[in-house]
Amino acid sequence: MIEKMAMGLVDQMAEEKMIDKEAEEYYVYTLVSLMEKFITIGTILLISVLIEKLVPTAFFLLFFLSLRKRTGGYHMNIFFQCYLGTVVTYMLVLGLCMVLVDYPQLVFGLLLVAICIVEVIGTVNHPNIHMDAVELSESKRAARILCAVEVCVIYTFTLLGADMMYVCHMAVAVILCAVLLLIAKILKQEVKRNEEN
Repeated sequence: MIEKMAMGLVDQMAEEKMIDKEAEEYYVYTLVSLMEKFITIGTILLISVLIEKLVPTAFFLLFFLSLRKRTGGYHMNIFFQCYLGTVVTYMLVLGLCMVLVDYPQLVFGLLLVAICIVEVIGTVNHPNIHMDAVELSESKRAARILCAVEVCVIYTFTLLGADMMYVCHMAVAVILCAVLLLIAKILKQEVKRNEEN
């Protein structure tokens, strides 16, 4: 349905001579991606408002989406699976943070393991993205640097005595990225080295 809407809009733009006919496929892909992100993030934000967790959710999304963009990790095949998986995962994150907020040592222990995973693996080269060796190297470097920056922010918030709920949401964002990296590796959802060229 989303793709049909995007195709209709792009067809209309092509008829109005707003875009080149040859670039239609690119515009459809981009529009579908934006609409899917809008629906998914919009749903998460709506849930967070309804349960009065908007600020912790904003921290979670900022940290998670920034790092996930660079690390990659497990991806589902179709939008509905991805949407449902993301919303369910968000609900699990909320529940997990409600429990972990009382166990800061466990949060920081899991965060330490997650840091090690991100620093060792860096990025998973998903077949849909299919980065070349230089792009993959840059993505790994960016993921490692961003992970270090996010951990420094978490550490600073902790030192400043910020609410543990915020710290927990930021830490769980990094932990979730590491888990998704591991799942992609375990399921071999990546471009093999001999396929890179």
